[in-house]
Amino acid sequence: MDNKKYNVRDALPDTPDSFYDAVERSLSACRETKQERAWGLGRLPRRLLIPMVAAATLLIATTAVAAGMLLRDNYSPANYMDTTKEQRKEQGKTIPDVEKAIASAAPQSGDYRIVMLPELPEAETLNSQRLATGQPAYSEADWGWMRDIRPEVREVLIDGRSLVANIWLHTDHGAAFDLSWERDGQWVEGMVDNVLYRFPGETEAHETPYGGSGGTTGYDETGANLKLEVILPEDGSFPTEGRVELTLEVGLRDDRVEDLNPIGNVGKLYYTFSFDAGAAREASKPVVTLRPLSGSIVLTVDDWSDLDHPRLYNKRVSLNGVVLREEVRYQQTGVYVTYTVQEAPADWTEAMKNSLLYPNREGQWHGLYLDYRLGQEGEWLPVGHENHNGFGENTIILPIFPSDYQAVKEQGCTVRLAEYYTIAFNFAPVGEDWHYDILAGASSMQLELQAQELGAFEIPMP
Repeated sequence: MDNKKYNVRDALPDTPDSFYDAVERSLSACRETKQERAWGLGRLPRRLLIPMVAAATLLIATTAVAAGMLLRDNYSPANYMDTTKEQRKEQGKTIPDVEKAIASAAPQSGDYRIVMLPELPEAETLNSQRLATGQPAYSEADWGWMRDIRPEVREVLIDGRSLVANIWLHTDHGAAFDLSWERDGQWVEGMVDNVLYRFPGETEAHETPYGGSGGTTGYDETGANLKLEVILPEDGSFPTEGRVELTLEVGLRDDRVEDLNPIGNVGKLYYTFSFDAGAAREASKPVVTLRPLSGSIVLTVDDWSDLDHPRLYNKRVSLNGVVLREEVRYQQTGVYVTYTVQEAPADWTEAMKNSLLYPNREGQWHGLYLDYRLGQEGEWLPVGHENHNGFGENTIILPIFPSDYQAVKEQGCTVRLAEYYTIAFNFAPVGEDWHYDILAGASSMQLELQAQELGAFEIPMP
C-alpha cells in the first residue's frame, strides 16, 4: 500500500490531533536526514531532494595541514560527535578545546518512561497501519523487550546556536537496530519526534525549534546510540546559565511499517536529562564587519515566490550596491563566520538574496561556496557548516580554537567566497538566460556548475 496516499486522519478522525502534530514535526525534521544518510549529501532543500550529479569546474584543495598546524577537514560539532570519546582518542582525533566544552556540559540522566503501542492514544491508528503494510498487529511477545530499554546520556556539546547529544540506549536486543537492507528479523530505529526544555527551577516546558535531527546511528550487542541535534532558539530565550532539562519524545519505529514518521511507532521513549547551559559561553566577543561586493556575476536563482510555478533560472546581476554582513563568533567549539545580505539594490528580490548565500557544500549545487587558508601561501581548505542554516544566511565553522588564536593571529586567516551557477543541465549547455520550471521539469537533474570568485576576506582573531 502507498503510505503517502493513506490518510489516517480521515480513516480514524477520533485520533488525537497531538499525534498528527508529531507526524508533521517528525517529517520535517527527519526526512532530510534519511535522504542525506542514503546519499551522503549535505543538507539540500527538501523540495529538490532528487537524484542529481553536479560537476564542478573549480578545483578545491583538501590538504589537512597548513602552516605547520594540524587542521580538521569539514569540522563541525555535529561531525565531531559522530564518534565517542574513546573512539576519538583511539583514532587520534581529539581536540582538547572541544573536549573541554563537552566536559563542562556535565550531563546527567533524569527520569524516563517507555509506553508501548497498546497504551498510546493512537493505538488503533498504529495497528491499522501495521495491517495496511502487511505487518502483523502489535504483540507483547514480539515487542515487549523494548520496555527494558534504559537510556543514558553520555556527552553533550552546546555552542550557543545548537546542541548535540550522544545517548546510549541499553538493551540486549542491539542487533534489532541494524538497518542493513534485506536482512531478516526486526528492523528498528529510535527517532526523535519532539524536544522540550525547562528553565532552571521552573516546571513549565518550552518547545525548541528542533530543526535538527535525532535518531539511532549505530549499535552493538549492548544497545544503540541515539544522536540528537537541535537548533536552539535565536531570540535569547534559551538559558545561558544553570542546569537545563531537556526532554525527548523518541518514537520506537518498526521500519518495516514506516521509518520517517510516527505512524510506524510500536512504542515511545520519554527521556529527560540535564546539562550546564554555561558550557556555551563565548570565548570572546563577536566581531561584525561589512563587506561590499563589486563587479557582476551570473546568479542561479531558486525562486519559490509563486508556489504554483517555482523555477530555477540564470540571471546576470551587478554586485555594485550589494553589501554582506560578516559576523564572527568565537566559541570553545570553533570560529563561526556568518554571512547575510545587509544591503542590496532595489531590484534584488528575496529569492535573489537567498540564492546568493545558499550554502553550497563541496560544489554540489548552485550558491555560495566558502573555503579558507592560513597565511598568504597556505592551501585553501574545506570548511564545516552548521546544519541549520536558514534562508538568507550562510554559516561556516573554522576549526580554530582558543588555544590556536595567537598562532593564527600571527599568520592570518582568509575566507574565500565563490558563487556557483549552472552552465549545463542534463548534459545540455545553458546560457545566462536559462529558465527551468521545477514542477513541470525532469524527474532528475544532472548539473554542471561554474565558480565565480566574489572576494577573499581576512578573518580577525581575538
